[in-house]
Amino acid sequence: MPTPDRPHKQPNQPLPSDAADCHMHVFGPLDRFPLAPERSYNVPEALLAEHEAMKRVVGLERTVLVQPSGYGTDNRAMLAALEALGPRGRGVAVVDLGVSEAELDAMHAVGVRAVRLNLVSLRSRYSNPAQLIGAFASRLAPRGWHLQVFGENHLIAALEPALAQATVDVVVDHMGLPDARHGLDQPGFKALLRLLKTGRVWAKLAGADRVTRFTGRLGDAVPFMQALTAANPERLVWGSDWPNIGFHTGTAVGHDAILPYRELDAGALLDVLAEAVPDAAVRQKILADNPARLYQF
Repeated sequence: MPTPDRPHKQPNQPLPSDAADCHMHVFGPLDRFPLAPERSYNVPEALLAEHEAMKRVVGLERTVLVQPSGYGTDNRAMLAALEALGPRGRGVAVVDLGVSEAELDAMHAVGVRAVRLNLVSLRSRYSNPAQLIGAFASRLAPRGWHLQVFGENHLIAALEPALAQATVDVVVDHMGLPDARHGLDQPGFKALLRLLKTGRVWAKLAGADRVTRFTGRLGDAVPFMQALTAANPERLVWGSDWPNIGFHTGTAVGHDAILPYRELDAGALLDVLAEAVPDAAVRQKILADNPARLYQF
């Protein structure tokens, strides 16, 4: 079974100082932090120490942990990892709209700077995502937090007005999940380009393997990354999506079958970024300068 503790190559281009992996997850230790009873996948442990080993190989220094759907709103594993990372770590939590101010205060103290609205794996929880965007924004604005949105490409198009009107910065996961087979003119991707140009919406240059899921060639993500960079290089960050959870349907599963991690090399993913963004000064923004502003490192 693939595990996250796998070899990674050094990227072809060296990374700048303070380069950040802005999208990764931890799972476990599972005897201390079991997965949520209602979840859409079962995965092996993916521990912070394994991600730290990968970072040392490829040259990453900072980490943004993102709460995975397998833990629902139980953020304890992520918060424990943030405490271990100290000032090198930031977090994106998943919470209910009625979360208390005291809980948000405690999360802020250990490095949480955003809330994730997962409209893919947790879509059954949200009947009116456009309304939720506004409601969450009102909770996050006083803290200077942002809202991270994970949605299918068609949903990004439908939510364009709500995202444009949000009173906090919004970060769109995985380039908005376009399908590389259908080119740059997909409505959701065009909506994301428009949103980037407003300066209030960001995109993660993560998930090159998700964009190219049906072509099998990571390089097919390059035109999408180039288009996003042309739209607004000041509003982009990069992430490995470690430990690269296997593709799943987002529906509830039994608790026996284990979903293996996908075998992805973080160095190869960084090479895709370098191919799409050959200018070292722009990569410096995407890997270091922009994350420092967005996550308040």
